[in-house]
Amino acid sequence: MKIYNLFSIFVIYFIQSILAFPQNQLPQDAIIVAKDGSGKFNTIQAAVNSLSKSANSERIIYIKNGKYNEQVSIQKNFVTLIGENKDKVIITYNLNNAKTGSSSECATVKAKCDNFKAFDITFENTAPFPGDNAQAPAFYSYGNKHYIENCNFLSYQDTLLSYHGTQYFKKCYIRGLTDFIWGFGRAVFDQCTLHVVSKGGKNTGYLTANGNEDPNFKEGGFLITNSKVTSDGARFYLGRLWKKNCYVIFDKTNFPGDKIVKEGWLTFSGYDNYKNTSKVGEYQCSGNSYNMNGRVSWSTRFNSAPSISEFLGGDLSFVTNTVYKKSSSNKNNNNNNYTTTIIKTTTTKKANATNNNSNNNWNNNNNWNNNNWNNNNNWNNNNNINKNCSKLYYQCGGKNYKGSTCCSSGKCKKVNEYFYMCV
Repeated sequence: MKIYNLFSIFVIYFIQSILAFPQNQLPQDAIIVAKDGSGKFNTIQAAVNSLSKSANSERIIYIKNGKYNEQVSIQKNFVTLIGENKDKVIITYNLNNAKTGSSSECATVKAKCDNFKAFDITFENTAPFPGDNAQAPAFYSYGNKHYIENCNFLSYQDTLLSYHGTQYFKKCYIRGLTDFIWGFGRAVFDQCTLHVVSKGGKNTGYLTANGNEDPNFKEGGFLITNSKVTSDGARFYLGRLWKKNCYVIFDKTNFPGDKIVKEGWLTFSGYDNYKNTSKVGEYQCSGNSYNMNGRVSWSTRFNSAPSISEFLGGDLSFVTNTVYKKSSSNKNNNNNNYTTTIIKTTTTKKANATNNNSNNNWNNNNNWNNNNWNNNNNWNNNNNINKNCSKLYYQCGGKNYKGSTCCSSGKCKKVNEYFYMCV
C-alpha cells in the first residue's frame, strides 16, 4: 500500500509538472478567496474591496473552488481574477434589469475598470427565461484592455455585455439565446464557443447585437475569429442591427450550417434605416451544410478580415496570461498550515497576432525566455537542502522554478527538465 501511495503521488506531480510549464509564484500580496475559510476572504467582493483604489500594476485575487452566490463589482484598475478550475469556480446571481432598470446593475460580475483580467472562472446569471423578457448579463465589461481567457459565461438573454472599451476573450464558452453577445464596445472573441440553447418555448436565437455608432468603424464592433458556434437544436441569426453603424465580422468560424436562418441578419423593429450604414458579415467560415445562400442583400461577404492586433488598435501588450500557483503567505489565522499547490502557468504571445489558419494555436508557441536558465542551479540531489524543513513529495526545483529547494528528506530528485521532486 505504501509503494502504491508513493507511486500515485509521483504520477500526480508528474502530471502537474507538465501542466505547470514554467512555474511562477503568486506575489506576496496576492489574495486568496475560499468558501471554506482557508483563504483571506470567503467572498470575492470582500477581496476586491480590500484593494487600494489606485494602482499601476497587477493585483491578483485567486479564487478556490466553490459556488459564490454574490454580485461582484470591480471598479479598480489592474485587477486579475484567477479561478482554481473554470467549471468549479462559479460566480452566480439571479437578477435581471426588470428589477434593477439597468443592465450594469443586474450583471453578476461588473468590471468597470481598465486592465482587468480573468482566468478559469464561470460567470452565471440564473434569472429565469423568458421570465420578464429582460436582460440578464452574466458579465458586464466596461473599460480598456480587458483580457479574459478560459472562462464560461452562462445566461439566456444578453449573456455578455461589452459596454465600452476594448476587450479580448480567448478560449471562452458563451451560452445564450437572445442577443447573448452585445454592447457598444470593441471586442475580440478568439477560439471561443458560442452555444445557442432553446429555452422557454423559444427556439430561434440571435448571437450578437452590436451598438457601434462610429461611422468609421473604429470605436465599437465584434470580431469573432477562429471560433465555433454550436446549438442544442435552436436555429439562430448571426445578429441583429441595434445601432446605426453595427459592425460584426465572423472570421474563420465553424457553424452548424443547417441551424443558421438563411437570411443571416435582421434589424430590430423600426431600425430598417441602419441597413445601409452597418457592416456585418462573414469571411472564410465553414461547417457542416454551411453556405451563404440566401443572406440578406445588405450583409457583407468580406474579402479579408482584420488581424486581432489591427482590430484592437495595434496594442496587444495587455494580452498576457500568467496563471500563478497559490502562495503560503495567504494563510489565515484558522489555517496556519496552508501550503502551496501548483496549478499552471501559461503565457500568450503579445504581438502581431493574426487571423490566419496557421495561428489557431498561436498561444502554444509562446516565447519563453530560457536564456536566463542557469545550468549550474543547485537542483541536484542533496544540494541546497535543509533537512529541518517539512517539505515532502513536493516540487523542489526545475527549469524556471523559483520556489524553495527545501526537502525534509534531504533529496530533491529530477523527474524531468522542468520538475524536481522531494523524495
